[in-house]
Amino acid sequence: MFVGGAVLAMAWSAPLAGGRLTARTEAPSEARALSRAFANVAHAIGPSVVRIEVTTASEQATASGIIIDTRGHVVTSSHALDGSGPMSIAVVLLDGRRFEAAIVGRDKGTDVAVVLLTSAPRDLCAARFGDSERADVGEWVLAVGSPLGLEQTITAGIISGRAHVGANETTPGQMYLQTDAKVNPGNSGGPLVNLDGEVVGLSALISAGPGGSYGYAVPINRVRRMAAMLIRDGHAQHPYIGVALRDVRDLDPVERVRWGERLPPRGALVSRIIRDAPAARAGLRAGDVITSVNDRDIPAATELADLVATQEVGARLVVSFVRSGATRTVPLSVADQASPEGTAAGESL
Repeated sequence: MFVGGAVLAMAWSAPLAGGRLTARTEAPSEARALSRAFANVAHAIGPSVVRIEVTTASEQATASGIIIDTRGHVVTSSHALDGSGPMSIAVVLLDGRRFEAAIVGRDKGTDVAVVLLTSAPRDLCAARFGDSERADVGEWVLAVGSPLGLEQTITAGIISGRAHVGANETTPGQMYLQTDAKVNPGNSGGPLVNLDGEVVGLSALISAGPGGSYGYAVPINRVRRMAAMLIRDGHAQHPYIGVALRDVRDLDPVERVRWGERLPPRGALVSRIIRDAPAARAGLRAGDVITSVNDRDIPAATELADLVATQEVGARLVVSFVRSGATRTVPLSVADQASPEGTAAGESL
């Protein structure tokens, strides 16, 4: 057997038609270690990633999902379950086994949904979750899923940034982890995984243009909160204080004069107050500049939006703001934007 193996190895290394071979190279140890790290993560996360097949009367679509517990709950993108009329959902494991599933709950605002296998097997493997707050820009990540109708695939890239998508003059938008790991239609609902094998994001959006493409993932801390509420209540709550914001540092000279010359150099300018919302009841007004919350510095509107998004409904916040050059502090309680005192999702925070 040894001789046969040696002969086979020599045959594989010989040129097909004779002549010279390219020189053999030696990969640097760092490159070999990174390659092995990618392979280890792929093997570890594979059993926890599923393909989701959605069938309606008019179309069939595929997406990806992440097993989040051994009871059979799978988290995916809410938009993957869009459709009218009767819908059937099949969840396909890495080993090819198929299971019917039903929707537990969806939240269109964060694009998070949970489905449940109707007859979950005993050997399900739940994914390991990381802390998306600690995910660093420049950190290697893998995107895992079933894009373009393919079986499970792995692509590698880095966390390219933290992007706020949907930002406009009245809302800072929702924060996503941005990655240059290749993602395609069908990756939605699949995990973004760090080199420790921990899920840090849920693939949700693709932005493509002449300069290339980027993927956007919902931070896993937000996904976990949404999934827990959907499983417990069937719906999710949206932390809300009732303000529309601008960045002070983005104001042009004319706007600075309109809002007042005594504005601080940075902070979240309150451009509008929602009537009867927590901020209004606490006494905040349009033109106030929020500079800190619970002693956490607020240099920009996006910082305040991200902080509010992490709060529980009912949480107490101590808000410091500047009005006419003077610093003031007020307490307020976070409300649920979906409640009657709130407004349509995405209008303000």
